[in-house]
Amino acid sequence: MLAFIDRVSLWSARLTGLVVVVMTAAMVGSLLISIFFRYVVGQALSWPEEISLMLFVWVVLLAGSLGVREGFHVRLTVFINRLPSLVYIILDRIIICAVGVFGGVLIYSGRDLVLRTAENLTPTLRLPLDLVNYSAPVCGALIVLHSIPKLLSPHEEASNE
Repeated sequence: MLAFIDRVSLWSARLTGLVVVVMTAAMVGSLLISIFFRYVVGQALSWPEEISLMLFVWVVLLAGSLGVREGFHVRLTVFINRLPSLVYIILDRIIICAVGVFGGVLIYSGRDLVLRTAENLTPTLRLPLDLVNYSAPVCGALIVLHSIPKLLSPHEEASNE
């Protein structure tokens, strides 16, 4: 079962990484269009900023969920690397649990946000605000998914020499 969950986590992380790259490229393209029209053509467009903001929210949260899987979030290791191995492992498991709980809170509160703002539209393009708000529960679910294999897998020895 752990191997299956880890495979699902791996493939969802790969797909998430691809989506982050595509969304980042679209965000940069949208910003470049905005800059071109504002400074070259002399006519400012209103929609590129809104699109860029919507994409930015998704990119940040999706990349954050990838950080749980890949372990690239910033960590202060000065203190924990000096702990005995058993204490280090226990502390690491507590941190992983806390991250998973945060993902669960993100699912719950994100779902509530989506329900409360279901009829709202974005100001310029009049798109459903759900396009942005669904990022919270989706990314919360990814955080929980990526936390489970980290929590259940055998722990590698801490490199605290």
